[in-house]
Amino acid sequence: MKANISEIFYSIQGEGQTIGFPAIFVRFCGCNLNCPFCDTKYALNCENWMEYKEIIREVKQYPSKRVIFTGGEPALQDDFIAYFMRDNPEYIYQIETNGTIIFKDIERFNHITISPKMFALKKEVLIELNKRANSIEFKFVVTENFYNELRLIKDLNLKNVVFQPIWENETMLDYLKKGRKIIEKIKTEAPFIRVIPQLHKIIYGNGRGI
Repeated sequence: MKANISEIFYSIQGEGQTIGFPAIFVRFCGCNLNCPFCDTKYALNCENWMEYKEIIREVKQYPSKRVIFTGGEPALQDDFIAYFMRDNPEYIYQIETNGTIIFKDIERFNHITISPKMFALKKEVLIELNKRANSIEFKFVVTENFYNELRLIKDLNLKNVVFQPIWENETMLDYLKKGRKIIEKIKTEAPFIRVIPQLHKIIYGNGRGI
């Protein structure tokens, strides 16, 4: 069995509810969307097919037992992911998905992070994943204007919501200023939402394998 892999690396989880945990990231090539604000465009159209044995050998060289499947859009290669999880039950598994594709073995994941894109919503997929997941969060990449995101959260009665200030190739100071503005709005308009900046970028900068 093969998978189209952009990169495999060891870092900390820099976003969402499991922020701070060391993890092995398996980033897949390919995506069904083309978001203008995507920070991993190098993974959208790459081609690097790797054998299963080669992939698992790379994963096992790291000390962490937490594997995060990301992309691109990892759900496009869910046959491989399902096989990987069944063959290696000793790991904690997470997936980061845009929430437009139903994938196999939803219940086998320890945690699912959905990052809905407002221009490409599939509400029926969001509802199904939300219903079947053992643990799930909805992570929205937001600007200072997040009215539509709040409306979707209310319409679908979403819980465990994270807002992540969008990174737009600005200076770190400008990014932190934006984050403060979003936090101040959340405090009054939606205090049930967590605001978590992209910690990995604050620590390591904007690059690959971080």
